[in-house]
Amino acid sequence: MAADQIVLYDVAFLVLNRRILMSAKLWRSCVALGIALLVVACGGGESKANGGGLAPTAGFSGDTISVGVISPMSDAVAVIGIPLTAGNEAYFAALNERGGVAGMYPVKILQEDMTYANPSSSVQKYNKIKDQVVLFVQLLGTDHVHGLLPLLAEDSIVAAPATLDGEWIGQPNLVPVGAPYQVLAINALDYYVNEAGGRGKTICSMALATGYGEAGLEGLAAASADLGFKVASQARFKQGDQEFVAQVTQLKNARCDAVLLVSLPSETGKIMGAASQLDFNPRWIMLSPGWLGALANSPAAPYMEQHLWIAMDGPQWGDTTVAGMVTLVADMAKYKPQQKPDFFFSFGYLQGRAIHAVLEKAVALGDLSRAGVLRAMAEVGTVTFDGLSDDYGYGPPASRQPARSSGVFKVNPRLPYGVELVKGRIKSAAAASFDFK
Repeated sequence: MAADQIVLYDVAFLVLNRRILMSAKLWRSCVALGIALLVVACGGGESKANGGGLAPTAGFSGDTISVGVISPMSDAVAVIGIPLTAGNEAYFAALNERGGVAGMYPVKILQEDMTYANPSSSVQKYNKIKDQVVLFVQLLGTDHVHGLLPLLAEDSIVAAPATLDGEWIGQPNLVPVGAPYQVLAINALDYYVNEAGGRGKTICSMALATGYGEAGLEGLAAASADLGFKVASQARFKQGDQEFVAQVTQLKNARCDAVLLVSLPSETGKIMGAASQLDFNPRWIMLSPGWLGALANSPAAPYMEQHLWIAMDGPQWGDTTVAGMVTLVADMAKYKPQQKPDFFFSFGYLQGRAIHAVLEKAVALGDLSRAGVLRAMAEVGTVTFDGLSDDYGYGPPASRQPARSSGVFKVNPRLPYGVELVKGRIKSAAAASFDFK
């Protein structure tokens, strides 16, 4: 007779004869034992397929968590989108090898290509996959995130913005990482004025006419108020512009000693080339999204070595004294061996770490639904990045504590990513007190 038949027979016998064979207490114990034996005999038990009790929901099949990426992968800004997404992928590949979220739920990335110059394109891609993902691990572009915020709120979906605008800190549906643009600008200008001979010098700006550009200029305004300098001239340009002689001439005529530059890599080389040709030699202080490692080998590289600083979050690439850098470099070598050292890769990796923390909390709370992930967002607390960036205090927007320190780098084509740390972990008084509300 089969084992399961024997157990069933024994249980039935106990039922029919319980008043004769045993007391009520002994009866309950035997029935429980028989049921347990039946489960074992039939190969039962709680399986991973039902999520260990977690209910399937949008983007969660019961054993796999799907997350979304909306990023430019084929236009001029793909030089940012591709390494960013590679950073997302490397982080989750390493996590999946360890078993996934909570050691049992692997993460799958659904990726959509959008056009950076057209914010409506991200809305189309969002609507395409929003019902297939638990949340979004990457939405690139300040203007794109602005356009998606009402939809995220309406759909109760959480997303990590691939943009450092300080505005995101106050948004309950967003998981920002890194030092905001405002902090990058303030700390770099503080270093220039107080430690690099910039006090009393003429300071100007040149910025994209986008939300990203406005965020950088907010940092300039805060630094101006704190450090007591006036901004002598402000030049603007549009995404996709090819000629910058007019803007550079404007700044040269204003006799600017230093210029805060808020650009993207597609414009940076052209701007530096125009400045070199016009013999305009200020201290350029550029926010990190404007840099790309390939620029260190461009025709403008010699000029940039002399005149350009990059305000950037994080340590020197490959610094083995930083635990997070050791892990990042190892994961990149293993899961993205074709990827070169890149700030945007690092940022995508940080996004993965922050989103992982939110998913861990949601699983611990027993709910991967949209409401459950939002609840997890409010309870996740502080996430550490092991020195890749300041620890970030999440929770309700009013109590969040973003990264407040950042570094200044100079161009060095002989080093990975083409930059060398001048001074790290700058935390000026103005950056520490900046009100993102």
